Amino acid sequence: MSGKPALILYFTVIVLFMISIVFKIDELSLLTKPVIIPSIFFYYTQKNEGKMNWYYLLIVLIFFIGDMIVLVDLENSFRVIVPMFIVSYGLFLKALIEDSMKIRLSEIKSPHLFALLLCLFLLLYLFISSLDLLMEIQEGTVWLLIIYGTVLLLVGLVSSLNYIINPTRLSFLMILTSLCFVISDVFFVLKKYFLEAEMLDYISNLAQALSYFFLTRYFLLKSVSKNILNDDAAS
Repeated sequence: MSGKPALILYFTVIVLFMISIVFKIDELSLLTKPVIIPSIFFYYTQKNEGKMNWYYLLIVLIFFIGDMIVLVDLENSFRVIVPMFIVSYGLFLKALIEDSMKIRLSEIKSPHLFALLLCLFLLLYLFISSLDLLMEIQEGTVWLLIIYGTVLLLVGLVSSLNYIINPTRLSFLMILTSLCFVISDVFFVLKKYFLEAEMLDYISNLAQALSYFFLTRYFLLKSVSKNILNDDAAS
């Protein structure tokens, strides 16, 4: 199946959701945000013809629950959302590592190492800066924040490694998904706790909404690649 109706619904809902954010229409946000993940999940099931990657299912389910908690703005939601997102990012990281295992050490050249070290430096800078700011506010959750930041750092690093050494469509989707995750989380923290800049809120919400599309495309392509490898092995 083409999945076009679900994809049209997904992007339509994102546009309406962003309108609700820009113009602060809370009622529209309550109507549109809960539809974003179900619509992209419906697209996944159509394109994958009912076959299910359980990592993907758990990831989007956790993200959906987390989004709903943020949407209703529950008290002390930070302590609930962070462990959930650690699990979802951890599952995504496991999928990335599975693809990284296909890379041979002999394929890693000096330019690759330089680019990877640059990515590592930038990610570490974001990690340490965000952690330093959050530790002053979220006392008592220091170790939780360290684990959260470390997992997200590894997601960015492993996806960068894949794309730098083996720039394929799959690795491109990896790095786009990871980039959206990092931008969404860092900008959310900056907006919520430190800078009252509306643009940060817009970018954070847009990056989060688009991350689901890139994540879905990644798992769809991963499924196709796996089927091709299985067919080749069988022949």
